[in-house]
Amino acid sequence: MDAIIVVDALWGDSGKGKVAAFLSQRENASWCIRAGIGTNAGHSVYLSEEHVIRTRQLPLGFLHPATQVAIGSGVAVDPQIFHDEVARYGLQGRVQVDYRCPIITAEHIRREREHAHLVGTVGTTGSGSGMAQADFVLRQAQQAKDIPSLQPYLGDIAQVANEQARATSVIIECSQGTMLSLALSPDYPFVTSGNCTVVAAADDVGLNWRNIAGAVMVVKAVPSRVGAGPLPNEMERDEIRRRGIAEYGVVTGRLRRKASDIPWELLRYAAMLNNPTEIALTFCDHYDPHVVGATQVENLTPAIWELITRVEEATNAPVTIVETGKLFEHMIDVRKVGA
Repeated sequence: MDAIIVVDALWGDSGKGKVAAFLSQRENASWCIRAGIGTNAGHSVYLSEEHVIRTRQLPLGFLHPATQVAIGSGVAVDPQIFHDEVARYGLQGRVQVDYRCPIITAEHIRREREHAHLVGTVGTTGSGSGMAQADFVLRQAQQAKDIPSLQPYLGDIAQVANEQARATSVIIECSQGTMLSLALSPDYPFVTSGNCTVVAAADDVGLNWRNIAGAVMVVKAVPSRVGAGPLPNEMERDEIRRRGIAEYGVVTGRLRRKASDIPWELLRYAAMLNNPTEIALTFCDHYDPHVVGATQVENLTPAIWELITRVEEATNAPVTIVETGKLFEHMIDVRKVGA
């Protein structure tokens, strides 16, 4: 059975949460566990035009009723955001927090938002996640076990992840993107507060390597980036709006910068770091508007099939999931094509 880890190939905002929710259903996962930095990256999934699910703390595997969700010990927790999401989506009894998670405080958020370098140079989201992780490294952060309101949710998620992976299917959902990794991106200081790779995600939840069945690397057909830092093939804002593909950050509300093409050398590098067993190709409707809302393999266009071929050649992994729109139903399982 084992665990499947979901990571982003480039700079995030690729729909990892949606992919993790899709995999939770596809694999009938018992658990979906959040890895990553903290609340500095958001997820959004549209169940309909009017009904949107948005989270910053919890993984989206809870969309599958048989899946419980958890937060790994390496992830910073903002108790207020955590409680808000649990209440909003009725997840009492379905969620656990590792008792060792570092805690984001109001002081962390204030320090981050007033930090000249983080605000003016890096373009921080101001969530307090980085400051909490810094205090964690200095061994002076509070942990989840120190917060009274979190007591009903505490668990040993490393134990849960490994025991469940041996018996059932587990999805590990990373945050942000490989090219935002603190120690691996060429773009330092325009990076996040930790690494965002398959092995980093496993480490965040305490998953041992023998319990990893595979890795789904999410590749955004029209890459984007929020905040500062290089973006190869970057489009002008007017071009983004003219093409009707403008996006805004879930956490910051900022317009996402977008590229006209995938940076193929960086994609090959990300594949080398993560060695994915599958690729989820997302935002295909932004690449070719003729596939908007497609739910059947037969509706994919020659342009998308050509893109799939190029991505598979660059990553040496099969594209198994294709996303064609913002609704949750706009996900196509292409594993059996050509089988």
